[in-house]
Amino acid sequence: MTIMSDKPLGEDRAIPVSALLLGVGGLIPFFGLTAVQIFAQDDMTRERAVTALIFYAASILSFLGGIGWGLAMRERDPMQRGLSFGVSIVPSLIAWAAAFVNVQNLAFSLGILAAAFLVQWAWDAHLVHSARAPRWFGALRLGLTLAVLLALTATWLWRPVLEGTGGLVL
Repeated sequence: MTIMSDKPLGEDRAIPVSALLLGVGGLIPFFGLTAVQIFAQDDMTRERAVTALIFYAASILSFLGGIGWGLAMRERDPMQRGLSFGVSIVPSLIAWAAAFVNVQNLAFSLGILAAAFLVQWAWDAHLVHSARAPRWFGALRLGLTLAVLLALTATWLWRPVLEGTGGLVL
């Protein structure tokens, strides 16, 4: 069984159905928690929904870093492999920081996550452009990133007002 394909990654254009379905399915918690946070009648439910969204976004951001780690293993050049391994751990560190600050400032946490998703998309686009990731990955990541940014923005706009915290900052 061969794990690595001899086909250059940049030649794959069609998004595999499984990747598309799972990627779109991964948006359900983003939009479901955003809807709960916007429409819930009580502050405790709203606060829990936005906190859950922050933790979910942090886990997805970490997952994206893991994809980078997997792609780094394919690198033949040791310098490029080392750089790619290093870059792939950054999303997890940013996600952890965003989840950590969420208890003090929901808006700041959501801003960190939105910025990190944008930067991760830019890195993924670079990987596609340099043929180190399949072309379909770029199209999939663009659509999913835009959807995630929409959910995070809506949550930011309608975030709950939390007494005694920095939830109103930004």
